[in-house]
Amino acid sequence: MNKKGFTIIELLAGTVIIIVIVLIALPLGAIRAKRQAEKGMKVQMACIREAEESYRAKHGAYTADETRLANWKPTAKKYHFRVRDASESRFVVEARADLNNDKIFDDVWTIDENGVLKNVK
Repeated sequence: MNKKGFTIIELLAGTVIIIVIVLIALPLGAIRAKRQAEKGMKVQMACIREAEESYRAKHGAYTADETRLANWKPTAKKYHFRVRDASESRFVVEARADLNNDKIFDDVWTIDENGVLKNVK
């Protein structure tokens, strides 16, 4: 008898191989997207620091009000920025993000007047 086509076993093996490839590739895409968002946040944090330094040079103290930072406008989509602490001699700015959309901030970064960038969470 002349056999043409694939057996059920061959079709299942092909399907399993495709599923394994997809399961490996999906997390890599998520990691790449997180890295891109993180790079944008780091650029924003550097801009905030420069804007705070500019504000201090003009007014003699850092500001806790983001709207007074003339050289900075938020552009990072996933991260939310706020000045956590500001005084005459120091400030701390915080960037928070919910990267996996579970309504819990799972990535928190801070930067201070010395430019020290820390991953808090």
